[in-house]
Parts: sequence; C-alpha cells; structure tokens
Amino acid sequence: MPEIAGVHISTPAVGALVVALSVVVYYAIQSVQLLFFHPLAKYPGPKLAAISDLWWVWGLSTQRLPFIIRDLHKKHGDVVRTGPNELSFATAEAYQDIHGHVSKGKARFLKTEFYDNDDPTPRVTGARDPEVHARQRKALSHAFSAKSLREQEEIVQKYIDGFMMQLGRVGENGKKALNMSETFNWLTFDVIGDLAFGEPFGGIEKGETHAWVKILLDSVFNAQITFLRKKLPLLGFIWPYLLPKGADENLKTHRALSKEKSQKRIQLGDTGRADFFSHMLQRNTMSEKEMMSQTSSLIIAGSETTATSLSGTTWFLLKNPECMAKLKEEIHGAFTSVDQITADSTVSLPYLHGVIEESLRMFPPVPFSLPRHSPGAVVDGHYVPKGTVVSVAAMSMPRDPRYWHDGNSFRPERWIGQGFNDQKKASQPFSSGPRACLGINLAYLEMKIALAKLVWLYEWELAAPRDEWVDECKMRILWKKPDLWIKYHPRVAV
Repeated sequence: MPEIAGVHISTPAVGALVVALSVVVYYAIQSVQLLFFHPLAKYPGPKLAAISDLWWVWGLSTQRLPFIIRDLHKKHGDVVRTGPNELSFATAEAYQDIHGHVSKGKARFLKTEFYDNDDPTPRVTGARDPEVHARQRKALSHAFSAKSLREQEEIVQKYIDGFMMQLGRVGENGKKALNMSETFNWLTFDVIGDLAFGEPFGGIEKGETHAWVKILLDSVFNAQITFLRKKLPLLGFIWPYLLPKGADENLKTHRALSKEKSQKRIQLGDTGRADFFSHMLQRNTMSEKEMMSQTSSLIIAGSETTATSLSGTTWFLLKNPECMAKLKEEIHGAFTSVDQITADSTVSLPYLHGVIEESLRMFPPVPFSLPRHSPGAVVDGHYVPKGTVVSVAAMSMPRDPRYWHDGNSFRPERWIGQGFNDQKKASQPFSSGPRACLGINLAYLEMKIALAKLVWLYEWELAAPRDEWVDECKMRILWKKPDLWIKYHPRVAV
C-alpha cells in the first residue's frame, strides 16, 4: 500500500488523486493559454468569460444578460471578450460587417449552434445552412410581402376592431384596468393564427390569454438552455434551477400544439384563401416536416414580439404626455371616423411612424445578441479569426450618444425629416441583410392601425405607475414581462 507523508493510502485513492490533480493541472494550463496566448487574449472582458462558458450560465441566471453586456461595453469599449472564443461588438459598422449582405468574393458570417434546438428539422429562423434558409425563406417571403398583406388587411382589421370592442367592454368608463403585457397578445395571437392557419385562437372573443401564449416564453428560454446543456453537459445538476418551474413540460406542450396545429392545416390543403401555409403548399419546396417546423417561428415571431412592441410603445407614450398629445393631434386631425384608419391612410402620418420607430429603438423586442461564426474576416477594423463567435450588443447601439442626440429620451420627432441627424442605422429592431425578419411588414401593419385606433377611440391612463417598467422587463422575450396595468376611457362610442 503506497505511503504519502507517513500515511498509508489505498491504490484506488492514489488513482483518484492523480486523476483529480491531472484535471486541475489541465484546466490551469488551459486557463493560462486562454488568458495570455489565445488570439482573443488582447481583448478586455471578464476573466471568467475568457476561460469558461460558465460566465454565460451566470449571465443567464441573472436574467439581465443583455444589460450586463451593455455595461461591459460602457466599461471596456467597442470590443469585449464574452467567451473563450467569442467577441461582442458595439458599433453600427460591426453590425453591417456581420449581418449585412455580403459583397461578391466575401464569405458569409453564418449562424452558430446557438440556434440549434432539439427539433431535428431546421426552420427559417434557425436554419444554419444558407441554402436551406434561402429555400425556406423564398417559400414564405411572398406571404409576408407588403402586397400580400394588403390583400389580407381585412382580416387584420377584423381582429383589431374586435380587440377595440373588447377593451370597451372590459374597461367601460375606466372602472377596470387591463394588464396590457398580456392583453396585446389577444390581438397578435389571433391575427397570426388566422393569417398562418386560417383560424384564430379565440383570445379576443373570450377576452382572455390563450394557454399557448402563457408557455411561449418558457419554450424560448428553454431553447437557450438547450444550447448551454450541449456545451456544458457536466453541469446538468444546475439546469433545473435556471429554468422556470414546469419549463420542460411547457416546451413539450408547445411542440405538441405546434405539431397539431400545422398537421391540421396541411391536411386541409388548398382552402381558397391565401394564408401563410397556402403559400408553402403551393410552392411545394418544403417537406411536410419542414412546414410543420415553421409553426413555432410563426407563432413566436408573429405574436409575442409585436405584443411586446405595442406594450413598450404604450408605456413610452404614457410616460411622455407631450408625445401623446402630439400623436392625438395628428390622429384626430387626420380622420373624422375610425373606419378611415387603414394601412394606406396611416402611411401619411409622420408622427405615428416616429412613435413606433422610437419605441422600437428604445425597447427592441429582441434584446439579446444574434451570434455568428466569423469566416475569418475584418469586423469594424479588427481581424477576427475563422470560427470565432461574434455578435453585436443589442442594447448598446440604440442609445449610444455617438449615434443619437439625447439618446436616452423618447423623441419621436427624430424620425421625421432630418430629425436630429442621428445615424439611424444604429437601430436594427428587425435585423438586416439576408436574415432580416420576414415579419417586418406585418408588424408595422398591426402596430400602425392598432395604435391609431387606440388613440382615436380611447383616453389612456396608467392604473399603477411603473417608472422603470422597460428596465424591469429585463430580457423580456426570455422572461415574463412585468404587469403593465392601464385604464382605457372611451373617447367616443365604440
């Protein structure tokens, strides 16, 4: 039996000790290499982030990762190391280099494993293969075109009008308040349900949030954890503490509902009306599994993000009464009846446009960074080795004083004419380039008509002051939004 310092130790114990010491030495050497000799060692950032993905685990657990990265850029500058092989940038130039259309002869920045999930069939928002993405996007693009949505405006108007009537019934004479963090989902979920599958989810009719909406946020956050689970499988004991209670079951339910809804629509075939699935069926370039996989993206991107934007816009207007007064003046001066409010008529309302753009700037519905693999290219003057994960801090550019005059203030007039000569490319709520959001036209259509009708029909009032509601939302898409209670006093008969 071996003896160490006069103490007899069993052979198995010696083996375990050797293994433990070997692991310690290995990670010590690796940490030294990552901190001092790695190609990214010259960039500032948290030391833990430089040597381990545990920094990301900590960041997600705080629920404030986008804000943490924003603060890192304030401290360290435009380029920060946020992982052993990862850089975060904070400039409009970097955004263009990473997300813009590539010129001939240059390689693309491709999506990373961050977009993978347990679904073996890639969908348009997560497909990493450019050819697969291009084929799927082409099959969906016509359905989301401005022309196609104008043809579907009657459907959108129907649900917006139903939403307005429900507000009138529930909040009659301002006696009751509505939690708009949830209520806007009645509208957006019904709209996307009809446009995608040919039938609503019944939120407006029932005046309640559909059960599916309640689990959407958990399913998105679970996808983030799935990515980390694959990167750090040895930390399996931590994941249950990061996920909201019942998140795994909610994800299973979300996928089951997505499958059920898409199968039902595919079986209907040609219904004679141009919903989103009809375009995919007509083009016949996607397998049934691929069409079914699109359901999750259509539901999440087509409902939650727009509802989030409407909530943010409402809050900013109520916290800035002078802006609300200007919007009222424009809306009330442009129309003599609510029926005149359409997609075409709202195009000529510059202040309404400014209100929406300003809200999207200050409160982007997708607050987290969108990582890409560098092909070995220059990003804002910095050569980034091939395989390095790069991203642009989503919460940094929109308020950076280099790009915006009085960037922390809600100033819709900055989007009218020359405004303040801001660099508007520093606001990218819908991303840009070949992976830009397909739903941009639908989002603007819903927001413009809904906000104009809300202003025309109602006076608004915060039922409970929430001075920091936007910051309290934290990661928003990944975590449930705090309550935003508002009273609506009918301005005219609904």
